[in-house]
Parts: sequence; structure tokens; C-alpha cells
Amino acid sequence: MRPSYYRLPFLISLLSAMLVSGCIGNKYTHSLQQVPPPSQSTAGIPDYSDSTVTVAVGEHYGRSRLHTFFYGKHYRPAWTVPVSFRVLDLGTEKGGLTPTQQGGSRQTMNLRLENPEGKEYVLRSVDKDPATALPERWQQSYAANIIRDATSATHPYAALVLPPMAEAIGIHHTKPELVYIPHDPRLGDYLENFGGMVALFEIRPDDDLSDEPGMGSSENIKSTRAMLKDRFFENNSDIDARYYLRTRLFDMLIGDWSRHEDNWRWAQYKQDGVKVYQAVPRDRDNVFYKLNDAIIPWLFMRTGLKKHFQTYSNNLTNLDDLNRSGRNLDETILASLTYQDWTEVADSVSSALTDEVIEQSFRQMPDTIYQLTASPIMNQLKSRRDKLGKSVQKYYKSLLREAVVVGSDKHERFEIEVLSANEVRVQVYKIKKDGEERRQLFDRIFQAKDTKEIHLYGLNGNDEFVVKGEVRPKIKIRIWGGAGEDSYTVKGSKPMARRIRIEDTEYRNTYDLSKGTRQKTEQSPAANQFDAEGWLLRYYLD
Repeated sequence: MRPSYYRLPFLISLLSAMLVSGCIGNKYTHSLQQVPPPSQSTAGIPDYSDSTVTVAVGEHYGRSRLHTFFYGKHYRPAWTVPVSFRVLDLGTEKGGLTPTQQGGSRQTMNLRLENPEGKEYVLRSVDKDPATALPERWQQSYAANIIRDATSATHPYAALVLPPMAEAIGIHHTKPELVYIPHDPRLGDYLENFGGMVALFEIRPDDDLSDEPGMGSSENIKSTRAMLKDRFFENNSDIDARYYLRTRLFDMLIGDWSRHEDNWRWAQYKQDGVKVYQAVPRDRDNVFYKLNDAIIPWLFMRTGLKKHFQTYSNNLTNLDDLNRSGRNLDETILASLTYQDWTEVADSVSSALTDEVIEQSFRQMPDTIYQLTASPIMNQLKSRRDKLGKSVQKYYKSLLREAVVVGSDKHERFEIEVLSANEVRVQVYKIKKDGEERRQLFDRIFQAKDTKEIHLYGLNGNDEFVVKGEVRPKIKIRIWGGAGEDSYTVKGSKPMARRIRIEDTEYRNTYDLSKGTRQKTEQSPAANQFDAEGWLLRYYLD
């Protein structure tokens, strides 16, 4: 067999020929609607009660054999087969719904609606147009067609199967329903963009949802920005890390590669005067992804440009790539959990996700779609479930390789104790301005087999950093004091002190350091190391 590099010129020639020949076929429009408006508008308000419409959610993804040979079959059969949908009647649904605001990402359109009690709902287009993120001059190009065509790698009905599994696992969830939005004059200014569209209809996770068990019956649902501001501007809130881990393990099981910060909401509770946040995942549009099933997607994935666009398979591999968009939150929230925590939660999730739960969940698909697509995905999911405990170890170690422990803009004491060459204990306490301890915020022992460096950030406030130990740790300890008047104490042997590096400004900080401690004065510290406002720059926030 010839080496792979002999095939490269052939592949380049093949790709060039396809570009010239226009193998992509007819250009896509930028509409996300399935049914065009009627030629004549009807007088009055139609009665949509008990009405259904049969339509394919993505007829335009139906392509020739030549096209699918080069670009992939993906989930085209699910997109192109007609399915019956309930027609949404704005006048009667949820007591009557009034459209209030259009939104969405660069590829999805959504419409907020409100009922007479003030509860918010949202309609999200099933079809996507990622090509709209391109510069305008590129939006009718070959590249735009390729990007739009790749939407067929997503499963248009996947969102329907997730709520029963989420409920079995014990995590908060929305419960979307697929509906048809008619050309209803009550849409008002939104009629042109949303009339004739198949969309996911669900409650909008925000504010008081105490009457929604799926949302944890929380009286206060917060955005990720609001939750993180609570966490870093104050030190009177906790994030339920084990609960968050349950949701993240479910993400990995279903192959959800789009878990950036805006795809979460947070249920807030009060416990002993402390705000506690539990994760509420939303917008699961990229689960069971099937991109890499033809020559062109294979070539694209070899570029390494979008490593997290992982095709769903039997194996939980490359979790670093799959979890790229969720990494910021993972590092923030999961640093306190040991590997025993991970294995316990993984075992619990795997045990709850039985074959029966999986099979009943996929029955939420329309029958035609179930027959077309369910069996291979269910088999893959069961395989991933059975491998979950062993598969997550590598990602756990990746997160812990450079462990991050962050304070807030209030006052904290960081106590770092070198227990042995292989173990370092870190404890963080909320303190008063005079140094009196109020509450423990963090406590764990880091192991050298998992962790190479510990990064400690004080942010603003008058923080205290106390390091002690006699042996030289294998783990490096790096400290950024941030704003405020901070104090540093390093007590112990010179070999131990040589593993400590402190960075801060000259502003009213005090130092009592053992010989060998490395200290760097920084007159212009980076904004994302200085205080809470700067730290938030690390995240993708709405």
C-alpha cells in the first residue's frame, strides 16, 4: 500500500475539481422556515385548535448520491422525511402567549413569548444557518453552502429524547416540544421571520420557576454572568460541584460539544444564609453529532480547526477536545472534587441510565424518525455509558494538571500546607477585614500524580496567603495576589520555598518569606488576574 503522503496530491486535486464543478449543488437560502407565506393573507384570526401540519424540517438537505458521497449522509433522512407537528395556537397556548423579543445566536433564531402570568417561554428554530456568521460578501459563497449543509450533521429530533434521561439521572432540564408556528397575524412584527417555522417550544429558564420541578422548583434562576458575579464579587455563594459534574458527565455521554457559558442557567437556593447554585443546562443542539462520514468532512477534521466537532461513536475518546467549549466552567467549578468524587458520580449516572430508560427516551421521537435513526444511536449511548467510569479519568487529570483556585473581591485567607513531596493541601477561608475566619470556602489535598502546578488567585480584597512545609513538593505553587492590600507568609525549608512563586504589585503588600521564595513585582498586572471584573473576561458571557 502506498504511504499516505502519495494520496495527498490526489485529494487536493479531487477537492479542487469539486470546487470548480460545484458539487454542492443548488445554493441554500438563509431562511429557517419550512413553509412559505400564503399568497393571500386571511382575514381575521384562524382557529388552530387541534390542528396539525405535516412537513419535512429540512427538505433542502436532501441531496444527490454524488453529493452525499463527498459531503456525507449525516442525518439527511431525518431532516427530509415529512412528520406531523402540532400547530401552535398563540391564543390558547399556556393561557395565551404574546411575542415579546427576538433573539438567538448567530445560527439559531428564537422568539420569546409571555403568558398573562408573566411566565416566559421560547421558540427556537430547529433548522440552523451558521453561514450568517460569515462576512456578508461570503454569505452566498461555496463556503457558506458547505457550512449550512453541515447542519444536517445534527439530529433535528434529538432534543426530544433528553428529558427522560435527565430526569432518571437526577439533573435539571427543560422539556421541549416540536411545534409548527403558523403564519399567524398575532406574531405581529415577528411574522415575517417566524411564520411557517418548525421550532422547539419550551419554558425559558429564568427568574421564578418554583412551580417547575424540571427546573428544581427554584425561585430564582440566574444567568451564568449573574452566577459568576455572585461567585467572584462576593464570597457568600457556593456552586454545587457534584451536581454540576452529573450534568457534565451526561454531556459527555450524549456527545454535546457546545457547552459554553451561555448554554447554562443556574437554579439558586439558600442554605444556612449562603446562596447555592445548581446547573440548569439548555440549548442542547449538538448532541449525537454525525459529521465525519465522508471525504470532505474527513479532510476538514484533519485540519484541526474544530476539534470539538466530534462525530458520535461507541467510545468516549478525546474528551479534552469534546469539552473545549465547557473548559472554563469545568476548571472553575470542578477543582474541589477528587477522583473518588468523579468515580462515585460516574457510577451513579451509569447506574441510573438503564437500557430501559434509554429505550423509553428514544420513543419520544416520532415513529418514522425512531425507525430511521434510533437503533445505532442507542447502541452507541449504551456503549459510552458502560465505559464512562474509566473514560473520564484522562479528562479529570487534564483539568487538574494546572489546578486553579480563585478567591473573590472580598477578603480571604489561603492556607497552603506541603504535607509531603507528593501532597499539598489548600484551604481557603472567608475572613473579616481584621482576619477573623467566617467560613471555609475550599479544602482539598492535591496529589503530585495528578497535579503539576497549583495556581492561586486572590483577586481584590485584603487577602492573606500562608504557606508552610519542610519538604520540597513536586507540585509548583504559584500565587497571584491581585488588587487589595495582601500579605504573604512563607515558613519552611529553602527547598520548599523554591517551589513557591508570588506575583503582585508593590501597593501596600507585606511579605514574610523564607529564603528561596520567588517573588515578582508586577506594575501592570493582567486584567484577568487582578480583580473580579477582569476575571470575568476569561468567560464567554452574554
